[in-house]
Amino acid sequence: MANILLTEKCVRSCPYCFAKQHMDNAFPDDILTWDNLIYIADFLQASGVNTMSLLGGEPFLHPEITEFILYLHSRNFHVSVFTSGIFVDNDKYELFKKKIKSIPNIRLSFICNVNDPKKTSKLELKKVCQFLYDFSYMITLSFNIYRTDFDLSFLFNYIISYGLNRNIRFGVAHPTPGQKNYYIPPEKFYLMKDQFLSFTPYFEKYNIVPGLDCGFPMCIFSDEELGKLYKLSEGKLKFECGPAIDIGMDMMVWGCFPLSEYYKKSLYEFESINNVIDFYRNKMEIIRKEAGGIYTQCDTCHHRKTGLCSGGCIAHIMNNIMLEEPCRQTIKND
Repeated sequence: MANILLTEKCVRSCPYCFAKQHMDNAFPDDILTWDNLIYIADFLQASGVNTMSLLGGEPFLHPEITEFILYLHSRNFHVSVFTSGIFVDNDKYELFKKKIKSIPNIRLSFICNVNDPKKTSKLELKKVCQFLYDFSYMITLSFNIYRTDFDLSFLFNYIISYGLNRNIRFGVAHPTPGQKNYYIPPEKFYLMKDQFLSFTPYFEKYNIVPGLDCGFPMCIFSDEELGKLYKLSEGKLKFECGPAIDIGMDMMVWGCFPLSEYYKKSLYEFESINNVIDFYRNKMEIIRKEAGGIYTQCDTCHHRKTGLCSGGCIAHIMNNIMLEEPCRQTIKND
């Protein structure tokens, strides 16, 4: 699935944000145009792809997001919108809600990235809760872990209170090489893992499925813990780190947000989305062959060699390279 940036403007300033460099440099008129959206839709359909993710910044800040979604729906795309659930303009939100809900069986879902309510302003929290209430069954929650003392209880509360999808996407905040953002260093992943597994009774009690996004190294879990996770995730357990193709408003593409300054290319240089994926997969494999994974033991790990685990997020590896001698940094401009 390709991720399409509608805008780089955002309504929040999350401390863990891996796209902060984009958000900070965003101009008011930095939005995806109709011409570029149509080209991307043509490009994906010619590649045999009928799914698309709309991202930001905050995609709800795009003045024509409603029309974009309706257009993509008319072309039989299933659209996923990655959002904070925060609309700045209440009137526009009401119009959006009315139009979207007027279409039966619309191929649309929302991945709503939420923060701990204790660390959220009352105004933001009110808007988020309103969004959860209005689009309930269309929403899957997403939570980014960037510290080891996190609390997940509010996520279960949201799902039960608003009737949301009983799945939660969990991501680990990763470094953005050369930039500053909050993230958990690999040596503290074990603490993060213990805190995460402490909520196992809640997943079991409420029949909620956790989904681990890329970047979790398999070795932080014991065999017994992997067995529990396998059951909790209904067998959908992966420890891979591969390209997650992002397409910017200017039609530039990159392998994933933390690596957005590395090997950036124009979408016009590729014939299909598979060509894009293959290009960035090959680039990542080159880095993996040289640097292995995030731990020293990754170099000799059988599971990494067989592809069962990628050895953690490649952003950690690139971040370490940035701190090494300049001769290693030529990878940025290769």
